[in-house]
Amino acid sequence: MNENQQGANRQKEVVQQLPIPSRKGRDAIINSEYLEDIAEALDKWGCEQVVLVHSHALDSSTGIIKTLSRNLGSRVVATQSKVGAHSPYVDVLSIAKLLHETKADGLISIGSSSYSDACKIARLMHTNLDSGNYTVDGMESLVDQEAGNAKGLQDPTIRLIVVPTSLSASEWNHVSSATNPKTNKKQHFENEKAMPDLILLDPKVASTSPRKLWLSSGIRAVDHCVETMCNSHCTRDASRHMEEALRGLLRGLKEYKEGEEKGDREEFLKGISECQVGSRAAMMGLLDYKIPMGPSHAIGHQLGSSCGVMHGVTSCIMLPSVLRYMRDVKGQQERGQKQVLQAFNEVLGWDENSAADAVARFVQSLELPGSLSAVGVEDEGCLDKVAELTMTDVWGGSKRQIETKEEVLEILHMARM
Repeated sequence: MNENQQGANRQKEVVQQLPIPSRKGRDAIINSEYLEDIAEALDKWGCEQVVLVHSHALDSSTGIIKTLSRNLGSRVVATQSKVGAHSPYVDVLSIAKLLHETKADGLISIGSSSYSDACKIARLMHTNLDSGNYTVDGMESLVDQEAGNAKGLQDPTIRLIVVPTSLSASEWNHVSSATNPKTNKKQHFENEKAMPDLILLDPKVASTSPRKLWLSSGIRAVDHCVETMCNSHCTRDASRHMEEALRGLLRGLKEYKEGEEKGDREEFLKGISECQVGSRAAMMGLLDYKIPMGPSHAIGHQLGSSCGVMHGVTSCIMLPSVLRYMRDVKGQQERGQKQVLQAFNEVLGWDENSAADAVARFVQSLELPGSLSAVGVEDEGCLDKVAELTMTDVWGGSKRQIETKEEVLEILHMARM
């Protein structure tokens, strides 16, 4: 039985990106076939001038990008084959310049969340900056420095298709982040229409993602569920939804790892598909129920941009320590953490005693780094900078769940070993 026959059990499904009014007319295709779905969308929209932004590793190690380029032919008017980790401003601006110079009417992103964030923000820069001001300072001038984000931006005008190869889930969000190279701070850019026009979840494309990237970004999606469930504003309805998403992610990540280890391609792809669906569901708390993320995300943003820690790995390191701090030091999150723990124990057949221990054990079972020392971040000056920047992160500061820089430092110190 070939892969196409095996994949018959993974039926293509077209859904609205999220069940909220702002996403009406914005679709996602689950179990997509990227070649046919991209061509069909471009035909439907009448796009003839397309910029293709893609992972360099994906192009050099597979035929996915070359096949797409051949399929689209003269429609591809420019390409960019690299976006740095945490979407550096310079890469965002490079894409914006390509959009301007080629008079593009379409943009395609194939890669991890750094690529999708960079492309979403590039469209915003294209409409919000004069072409002579595609500069780091020009981008930064749009940001509210105390809030850590840019709002009130004009709507993008160029169609965007995203084919994600990780589970960090930025493709579902109308808010995107990028890193200022002068300050190493990750800033956020927001517009209600900044989400992609089409999201294609193609398990075969995603299967080319490096193992560490896929699994660590999966922990990032788990982090979305956990921080939502543990938030004091989380309703019972939202909590039930997020628990279902969490259970799906745990099953999918387990199937991915076991399928890979056994050489079972069908189980491997089934795990990827389940993870992709779970990653989407994990964003419902933030985008549908309007429940904000917490300290793990706030600290993780700045740990990644300041200390060079991989996006998903920041959650592997920070989430267990945040859970311990919020429960043991602040005496909070008892109900939410109990529900998280139950999900882990029931799905994985464990008998752990705390949510923090369950998350840490799961990270270890996926063979991912679980401490700052494991990624070489031990310098006190670096930790102090992370704590300082966290206080003006979009999810940090005194108006959120952590009140002082000293609290952030205490959590960082807990994560050292």
